[in-house]
Amino acid sequence: MSYAALPILRTPRLTLRPLEDTDADAIADGVGNYDVSRWLGSVPYPYSVEDARIYIRDVHEEGQPVWGIESADGLIGTISSHDRLGYWLARQGWRKGFGFEASRAVADHWFSHSNAVDMEAGYFQGNVRSAEVLRALGFQFLRNATTYARSLAQDVPATDVILTRKRWNARKDFTLYTPRLTLRPMEERDAAGVAALTVPEVTRMLSRLKTGMSEAEMRADLPRRTWRGYLGFTLVIEHMGRVAGTVGIGAGPSAIGYFLDPKLWGQGLMTEALSAYLPEIFDRFPISKIEADHFDDNPASGAVLKKLGFEVTGSAMGTSKARVEPEPVITYALRRDNLKAST
Repeated sequence: MSYAALPILRTPRLTLRPLEDTDADAIADGVGNYDVSRWLGSVPYPYSVEDARIYIRDVHEEGQPVWGIESADGLIGTISSHDRLGYWLARQGWRKGFGFEASRAVADHWFSHSNAVDMEAGYFQGNVRSAEVLRALGFQFLRNATTYARSLAQDVPATDVILTRKRWNARKDFTLYTPRLTLRPMEERDAAGVAALTVPEVTRMLSRLKTGMSEAEMRADLPRRTWRGYLGFTLVIEHMGRVAGTVGIGAGPSAIGYFLDPKLWGQGLMTEALSAYLPEIFDRFPISKIEADHFDDNPASGAVLKKLGFEVTGSAMGTSKARVEPEPVITYALRRDNLKAST
């Protein structure tokens, strides 16, 4: 494949595009930071603009599948699937989920446009962030290894991991089953069923849904709820073959929201749904905390959250389209290690 044929890949917040000669300064600024280069095997330190120009030239001449990672702030890194998945991010791109977002797009392209059975990757031992990104994508331990790090001028212990096509295909869906429920991605066919549940008892406990939504309004709201493999999606909760509610999580912060048909309250169904949902969220995404809140006059929701391991973090004022004025809410957070999911 010629480098000019490398496709542009888009994610919710990023554009992955072919490298250009004008990217040399940004690459040198990013990789030239020792905090970045120390985790990379083939990158020297110090790293100059001329090093970046040579790198871009080689990528073009050899037709390597290397993309520039571009956010709203410009080029913040590169990612490659040349012989295995590998990427780096400039310091300003750390701790924002960009590594996962870019890597997921490249892994999807890899399995969609090649006959490869597996995809390999690796990280220096001690690189916790990269290890967590790869784990969340579905990579599993392959072997311990030793890699020469040019920036450190020495061999360093590393871990090689592997993602199989079978595992990748299994993780592309997000359907969960519990003894009484099915949780699955929300689709257009669910618009009428979800809209029918926008009754006052439900909407006054929520921030974004108004009372008495029509099927057309719910369908128009669907794009922000669709499962695409990234945070920021909603699952439908089915009970006995009918839409019984929804559960979703935001793109940032990672806060969950949920509701259930009032006719089904008091049966432990939301605890059952969240007991399946929360572990899957921690497994599929490189996050260590999930947030939630509820209005002060909704203690039943607080009881569910506490049962699952959420801890109170404070209070605030919340708004609802079904309430006239802002009213107090209690805020919560769940750490991965505190999860108490059970069915």
